[in-house]
Amino acid sequence: MKARLLRFSKVLTLLLAVLFSTLLLQEYVLCSTDHNRERVKGFYLEDKDSVDVVLIGASEVYSDFAPGYAYERHGVTGYLFATEANSILTTKLQIQETLKHQSPKLILVELNSVLYANDKNQAKEANIRHLVDHLPLNANKLAFLGELSPEHPEEYLMPIIKYHDVWKNIPQDMELAGTIIANQSRGYNYLKGIKNETHVFKARQRNMNDDLVDRDAKKPLNPDSERSLRELLQFCKDKGLKNVVFTRFPHIVVRRTFDRGERANAVGDIVREYGFDYLNFERDMKKTGVDVSEDFYNLDHLNIYGQRKFTDYVTGLLMKNYGLSPSDLGDAEQREWREAADHYRAYYDYSDSLIKKGVRRELDEGVVTEPDFRKFLP
Repeated sequence: MKARLLRFSKVLTLLLAVLFSTLLLQEYVLCSTDHNRERVKGFYLEDKDSVDVVLIGASEVYSDFAPGYAYERHGVTGYLFATEANSILTTKLQIQETLKHQSPKLILVELNSVLYANDKNQAKEANIRHLVDHLPLNANKLAFLGELSPEHPEEYLMPIIKYHDVWKNIPQDMELAGTIIANQSRGYNYLKGIKNETHVFKARQRNMNDDLVDRDAKKPLNPDSERSLRELLQFCKDKGLKNVVFTRFPHIVVRRTFDRGERANAVGDIVREYGFDYLNFERDMKKTGVDVSEDFYNLDHLNIYGQRKFTDYVTGLLMKNYGLSPSDLGDAEQREWREAADHYRAYYDYSDSLIKKGVRRELDEGVVTEPDFRKFLP
């Protein structure tokens, strides 16, 4: 009997060691380590019920809005629960996870994902994995996978199956893994999800934003996009969500992208049909103070100059019209958000210095460990 118990304990110990090693490798080494992982993981580091506004969407969200600056200027806390090429198919899941972990005064959903004429990106595996790979395994994730019915669901449940051969990238990936580990030990991300580029974009095409201001012409959405949007809106309506606002963030509109502006008009009609508000900042860009000649790093994304202007304007607007108000934080949370504001000022000043030197770089949370960046901290 003793021999059997000894063998059993040895086998159990071995299995536990293998499981622990597998989970460790999946979390920090054999995984998709990029800014999306960093941002999604960071969402779950925020203290429960401490975030006033959660912003959901794609790269427009994490390039255009700066939570640290919103806190410095207005005392409002925010997080960018957004991923690269975010799919409309995952938006319901993001709202569900938001409501599970936070009680935000407002959820702001950017709807760029439904505006493309050819909607191949909606169900593209990579775009969905940017989010789903990094979510905790829970009922919301399982329900989403049940609706999605992917060809290999086991790869979403155990991402190491998908990424087992990325060991060749370990040196560069471990650098970001180190940042994620540091964030976990601290309990939050300093920059709350920001990723931007140090560049001032000068458009060669004629800017057509002004042509949209008084233009109500509409183009129909791709049928798959419209169906997914309506399903999302019906979900929000059925849940009785009164704190969700939908929006279109600023872009430089040129002839090639003008039809997206007309589809954005159609989106506004659909959103309002379900009883929700729709803020189209692409049509009303002048009101935001954003300058197309100085404030973008490409046609679709604001640089740090535009980011700061837009953050200030939008936060003020949401406070005025949607009940957003300064946070009532405890001492520890106030220290955290003062640190976030300090790091955003350093991020802005460091980015500004690189732009003036003509150095073009993408900067996300990982920059906070760089010695050159840390020189700008107070």
